[in-house]
Amino acid sequence: MVRAIAVGFFLICTAGPVWAAEVEPFNPDAPFQEELTTSLLRSLLNQAFDRLEDHIEIMGKLDSDDGKGDRQGRLQFKFYPEGKSKSDEHLTAEGWFHVAPEGGQQDWHFRFTPPKDRKNSPLQFEEPL
Repeated sequence: MVRAIAVGFFLICTAGPVWAAEVEPFNPDAPFQEELTTSLLRSLLNQAFDRLEDHIEIMGKLDSDDGKGDRQGRLQFKFYPEGKSKSDEHLTAEGWFHVAPEGGQQDWHFRFTPPKDRKNSPLQFEEPL
């Protein structure tokens, strides 16, 4: 009886490493390949983009060459502290440029515009020096 138990114990101990060798290797991308995880990540990313879109607006325009090599463009950035859906109050930063290669002239302009109602604005600005 003791002999049968010893043989059984020996077989169980030697079979363990065989079962362990059959385990699939770890794939670090596996959690992201599952449909539930992918849809959850996509949902969180969409929510983040919606929030960002509610607070930030970026517009730009780059005019094509007019034949002389002159180029001009414009970029406008608006930040809505409370969000576009809650208030139209925003901080604006604009920049535009004009490049004329013939004369080597390059014009760059920048303008920053605070919210119209500075007294009740959530962003408090100091008076200019």
